[in-house]
Amino acid sequence: MPYPEPPPQLNRLTPSNAIRFMGPGLIVASVTIGSGELVWASRSGAIFGTAMLWVFLFAGIFKALQVYSSARHFVLTGEHPLSAWQRNPLLRGWFPIALIAVPSIFAMPLLFSGIAEAIGFYLLQMLGFPESGPRVAAWAYNEFAGNVAATLILGGCLLLSIATSLRLLEKISSVIIAILLISVSIAALFYSPNIIDILSGLVPSFPDFQPWVQEKYPESMGNKTRWSELALYLIAVGGGTYDYIGYVGFTRYHCWGLAGNKMFRREQLQEAIENDSKVIQRAKIWTRAPLMDVTVSFTLVIGATILFAILGSVVLHPQQVIPAGNELLGQQENFLAQLNPHLVWIFRVGVIFAFIGTLYGAYAIFRQTAIEALYAIFPERSTDKAIDYTKLATNLYCFFGGVILMWLPQAVSGNIADRIVLSAIICGAFTCGIWCFAMLIINRTDLPKALRMGRSLWISLLIAGSIMSYLGLRSIIEYFAN
Repeated sequence: MPYPEPPPQLNRLTPSNAIRFMGPGLIVASVTIGSGELVWASRSGAIFGTAMLWVFLFAGIFKALQVYSSARHFVLTGEHPLSAWQRNPLLRGWFPIALIAVPSIFAMPLLFSGIAEAIGFYLLQMLGFPESGPRVAAWAYNEFAGNVAATLILGGCLLLSIATSLRLLEKISSVIIAILLISVSIAALFYSPNIIDILSGLVPSFPDFQPWVQEKYPESMGNKTRWSELALYLIAVGGGTYDYIGYVGFTRYHCWGLAGNKMFRREQLQEAIENDSKVIQRAKIWTRAPLMDVTVSFTLVIGATILFAILGSVVLHPQQVIPAGNELLGQQENFLAQLNPHLVWIFRVGVIFAFIGTLYGAYAIFRQTAIEALYAIFPERSTDKAIDYTKLATNLYCFFGGVILMWLPQAVSGNIADRIVLSAIICGAFTCGIWCFAMLIINRTDLPKALRMGRSLWISLLIAGSIMSYLGLRSIIEYFAN
């Protein structure tokens, strides 16, 4: 029998049991809600009103399918999809390394610099730090102060991430998510948004920018297209491929099914099925663990994203105010300030903890991403010592890469929004889409027929891959054409 005995909680798909099996999803949810949802969903509401809500809904569902199919494969075979792709003759090299692993690793400093700077500048603004003063060497006064704050935050989150365990990280992530969701839910209920507008926004449409967007924000939005905005919104929900390599990799530490236990090839699984009729039943029970984790975490992510987008539409859109450039957080204070000025400090504290949680969790996710790349590319060299070196190298790369980008002149590195847009283009909808196609391939080649995806999951994954690939490719073409 290749599969261990499943815990009794997996026998019933109930809400309480689903909460018990929330693990990797909590980390990714806290990382993306802290930055993607709070910033980019609010920005979509500010620019388009409720017209782009459909993007967040469908992107969340499609990515949930992407992640579940991947974690399911890991649970059933004991092999991470990245390693399975590298073994596959059709995918080897060009797909797992050139299109998934390398771009994901390249995007890491872009994200760390952007997130750290966003919270650094916001912290100085919150504390009333003067915006003007004498230049410090090559930097303007406020740019220098913001970079100092961002560097300290980035270093502090690294130390915190190294010093704590995965279990503690998951618990902290759950607290951050709960605080954010309660706050935005109360705010959204207070403003009583138009239900018809919300429902209309869930129907696909793609409006262009209103004239005021580029007129009022010529530096930040003057050269932007609606396709570059779409790239941001697609990655805002649940993150991108750089998150999902690590997300699926975390499954090995929970030892669900064969993940983290032992790897079985298709022939071995087929032989086990033929020798024991209970193998299929036990295997399918184990797939419920990632199903519950993905379902709960992506439900939270989609809900938070839509709530922030609605708040942006009812508060920021009428004022014609957009989170843009280096000012990505200050405008959202209006969500609670209009309820009561004293509530602004609740929002500010929540934002700081959310973004610190984002960086804290991102270090853990990207370490795991690098480890899975090591397993896939150099399986024979993946010793405990090599894994320790990989963790150290990833920590240093993310920290120093982020620091270098934030201290470079903005004419070279771009502002915060520009860097995050670039990371969204590199590891966004297009790579998520072709990831779905790659899962369909190894589902066929690596699993016996009895353990392959059901028709509904297979068709849903094909649709998700097709739509994300198309939208992502259009975003890439439009981005580089402009």
